[in-house]
Amino acid sequence: MRKTFLLITTLLLSFGIWLFINSTNSSAESTSIQNRLAAVKKYKYYLDKGNDKIGKEMTKKDLVIVEPIEMQQKYIKQAQKNGTLIYGYINAMEADKWNLEFYNQLKEEDFYKDERGEKMYFSEWDSYLMDMTSEHYQALLLEEIQKQIVQRGLDGVFLDTVGNIESYLPEKEQGVQNEAMLAFIKNIKQQYNDLSVAQNWGFQTLADYTAPYIDFVMWENFSYDVVEKDEWALNRMQQLVKIREKFGTQVMTIGFNDEKKSRALAEKHHFKFFYSPAGSYYNTWQ
Repeated sequence: MRKTFLLITTLLLSFGIWLFINSTNSSAESTSIQNRLAAVKKYKYYLDKGNDKIGKEMTKKDLVIVEPIEMQQKYIKQAQKNGTLIYGYINAMEADKWNLEFYNQLKEEDFYKDERGEKMYFSEWDSYLMDMTSEHYQALLLEEIQKQIVQRGLDGVFLDTVGNIESYLPEKEQGVQNEAMLAFIKNIKQQYNDLSVAQNWGFQTLADYTAPYIDFVMWENFSYDVVEKDEWALNRMQQLVKIREKFGTQVMTIGFNDEKKSRALAEKHHFKFFYSPAGSYYNTWQ
């Protein structure tokens, strides 16, 4: 009887130690990515092919967002070996017509349609607004993340156009799309071993839904003349500071003009800053 009791006690103790070690490791992994993002000083957003010069420059950055379909694997691995975090671009709320392999898999149910049943087309980007409530569309995106991000060993996924929910959809339709976006991001975390996730814009979506699962959010056109005296922008800055304090979500900003003042404003709030004189065109390494 005593031997049986000792055996059970030993097994329970061993199991408890195993749980502690695994939970500690999981926590350490999560903290590690947050710590690395918090320490980022130099980052780049670039969506075209690399070359030897660009590959070398990538190794000097703390973080680079790339278009994984375009960027060669050798430059990704070379940068990661030197400590650079690499996030892969995925267009979440739009479907780009240039990405034929992905676009040709879409069904009618995947496209967002207004009250008149019409699709929303963005001529500047040659893309369509998508419906995140479509299970088929979410499945396609998850497959794309598996293929372009997970299999290639990238550190995280950068979800672009999340802000389209706030910017283009009627207010009465935003809730269901935000719920679908949250479910989609949870699926990413569950299916791909807690892969790091970032989003572009969508600050209210972040605040009300996705913040617990987002490691950094991007604010494009964080330009001094645009945001310094704008009440909406000033309120968003304070909101993002609070979200960072609660969830550890870092804020990556991109200024399109007035580099010195824009950088100073970003650093005042402890936001990361990257200057892009070409605006939202990220196909040249500057």
